Order: sequence, then structure tokens, then C-alpha cells
Amino acid sequence: MAEIQLLKGKYSLSFDHSWEGLYLSKNAELNEETAKLHIRLGRLYDIFSMNDEVFYHFNEALGISKDIYFENEEDVDQLIASYMNLAVKERKLENYKIALKHLDSCLVNETVVENKQVEMPFIDAERGYIMLRLGVLNEAERLLHSASKNTDNKPVHYRTNISMYLGELKTATNELDSAAFYYNKGLRLIRAKNYRSDLMPDILRKLSQVYNKKQQYVRAYNYLEQSRKVADSMLQLRNITNGELFEIKDGYLKSLSQKNEQLAEQELLIAENELVQFRLKIILGLTVFLIVALSVVYRMRLKLKRTLLDKKETELQAKVKEEQSKAQIESKSKELTSYALQLIDKEKDIDELLQVLKEESPSSYKAMSYKYTKGSKDLWDSFNLRFTEVNSQFYEKLKDQHPDLSVTERKHCALIKLNFGTKEMARILNIEPHSVHISRSRIRKKIGLDRSAKLENYIANL
Repeated sequence: MAEIQLLKGKYSLSFDHSWEGLYLSKNAELNEETAKLHIRLGRLYDIFSMNDEVFYHFNEALGISKDIYFENEEDVDQLIASYMNLAVKERKLENYKIALKHLDSCLVNETVVENKQVEMPFIDAERGYIMLRLGVLNEAERLLHSASKNTDNKPVHYRTNISMYLGELKTATNELDSAAFYYNKGLRLIRAKNYRSDLMPDILRKLSQVYNKKQQYVRAYNYLEQSRKVADSMLQLRNITNGELFEIKDGYLKSLSQKNEQLAEQELLIAENELVQFRLKIILGLTVFLIVALSVVYRMRLKLKRTLLDKKETELQAKVKEEQSKAQIESKSKELTSYALQLIDKEKDIDELLQVLKEESPSSYKAMSYKYTKGSKDLWDSFNLRFTEVNSQFYEKLKDQHPDLSVTERKHCALIKLNFGTKEMARILNIEPHSVHISRSRIRKKIGLDRSAKLENYIANL
């Protein structure tokens, strides 16, 4: 609607729709629409030469368009439009270098050019007109004719601009008939298509200058008079519109202020409600936390109490079992010791009998001695089996901690654990007491026992 009213020359209505649209797009956070409306307002203010307002809106549009581009590099339409409008404004102010820089910025990246997302004829037309102003006529002619060729029979409003620029170029090269042709082409576009009606006073004035140079003074005067009338009409319209514009803007700002006040009140009320809700949530959260914490503490105390009771019961059972085991081991150790002592007594009697046999019947001695030696081995095996039943883990620990002990040395250790003396051990093992001493010495050395430590105590603790 703003665009339609602008083309009709009803600037006040165009302003009205643009401001309302800007307010709605900002509230709805529609960035692309907001950028479009800033450009529209900048162009409207440009009609009234309000340069500060023009640059404010164009730069606002540029900032928003850059944010859109950084989020999506394919969304470049508003960025290009912002640079184009800034280029045109700088060109009007004769800041040609800045204008060319903005035109270069329209070609944001290679994809934009490849996909033809930017209007190249418009850029050529603006570049061509700047070259004309800078006196680079050959380049100006190339660019302007390229722009004209690429826009013929196309519904683009800046065809009027291109015709006017070509008229100025032909005037500069003193091709007056061609200049008149292009100026009249621009007038036809305005009258038939209503393309850029705001350019009519300038085109009529320039056409008057062409006919003045051709010394056709009557036609020159007529075109100048038409230019004045159109300009006066537009000036009057602009003055009326200017007043309406400021009334509309003032009304818009007041409306915006009222809406902002209402929003501020609503936000304050919402903030108060949120604070109350937040406090209620905290209280509820603390209550739930306290209930959960008490429940957890209560359960932990029950669990701890059960654990302590189970631990005491387990310890008591273990203690009873340990005492029972000790009693059994002690009882069996006594039986084992008694059995060993009986073996020793038996060995003494056999030794005495063998000695008598040796003296009285040497021929029978050897056979009996062999039989006795084999019987002693069987007795030891029987003793060792009973010892292992009583001290099941003794040999395992002894082997794990001291694997270099021999089988004989482990037998010695078993007898030491039962507190047998040297002579008794010699009797059971059927060896000399001296051999027992040597074996004990080797055991101490392999175990790595200090001289001050007793072998009996060490083995008793295994």
C-alpha cells in the first residue's frame, strides 16, 4: 500500500502506511520486512531532501540486512537494496567515490552474480551516470547503452532514469537530436507508465536547454514553462505533504509512546507476577526438598542401623566360628602331637630291638632294617595327611611366600609348628639331630629371618 501511494504521488498516505508497517514488523520481529520499510521511509524522506532522516533509515536497513546475511548467506536481497539506495543518495550529493563503493558492495559474492540476484542494468546505469559526471564519456556511453538494452520492454521504473542519463550524455557530446530523443523517451515513460513522475520537471528543463542550444527558442520556452508549472505543482504538493508528514510522524510517535507506556505497564505487571510465582516456586521447591531430605535421612538412619546390627551379628558369628575353629584345631593339634609322640616312642622301641637284632643275628638285621625304614616313611605320610587336615592352608601359604623351600624343609616347618624339639623331629624324620640343626639353619636363610627373630614364632604365625 505504501508503494502504491508513492507511485500515485500521495506521499502522506505512503508515509502513514510505512510508519504503521514499521511498527508492526518490529513488534513481530520480522527483520526482512523491517529492512524494507526503513528503505521505503528513506526514499520518502529523500523526496523532501531530508538527508539526515534518509541516511538514518538507509543505515538502519543496512545493519538489519547484514545480520540477515550473516545468518544465511543466500538471503541477500535486502542487503543489495540497502547498498543500492545508499549509492543513489551519495551520487545525488556528488560523493561519487562513496557511491561507486556502495555499488561494488552490491556484488556481495560470486553466487549473487551467478544467480543474477542483483539488477545489473541498474548498477550499469548508476555507474554510467557517475562516469558521465566524472567526464569519462566513453565508459559512460558503454554502460548506459548496456543498461538501456537490458531494460527495453521491461516493467522497471528506472528506465526513465536511463533515458534521462542518455539525454545528458548526448548533450555533453553535442548530439542534440539524440539528446532530445532520449529526453522525450523519458517523458513518454512517465506519461504512459507513470515511471518516476518526480523526474518530469528535470527532464522538461533539460529538454528546454537542448532546444535553446538548437536556437529553437519558442520550443525551449514552452518546455521551460512546462517544467516550472510541474515543479510548482509538485512543490505545492510537497509543502502540503510535508506538513501532513510531520503531523503523521508526530501522531505515530505519540501512538508509539502510548503503546510503549502500555507495554511498560504490562511488563511491570508481568514482572511482579513472575516474581510472586518465582517466590512460590522457591517455597514449594524448598518444601519438597526438605521432605525429600528428611525422608532420605530417615531411610539412611534405618539402613545404617540395620547395617550395624548385621555387622555385629556377622562379627559375632565370625567370632563364634573362629573360636570353634581354634578349639577344633587345638584339639586336633593335641591329637596330632599325641600321635607323633606315640610314633616317637614306637621308634625308640624299634631302634632298641634292631640294635639287639644287629648284635645277636646280623643276617636278619638288614632285612628288618629295610622293612623298618619303609615303615617309617609310611608313618610319616600318615602323619603328614593328618597334619594337612588340621592346617589346610599352612602348606599353601608357606609355598606362596617361600617357593624356594624344598619338600623336606617344608616337613621340618610342619613339625616346628607343632612345637617338636630337635630330637623328636630327628626321630620322626629318621635323621640325625645334627641334620635337623642344619635344616633349620637353611630354612632361616631362605626365609630371610634376622638372628634376633625366632623361627618357631615366625612359622607359628603362618
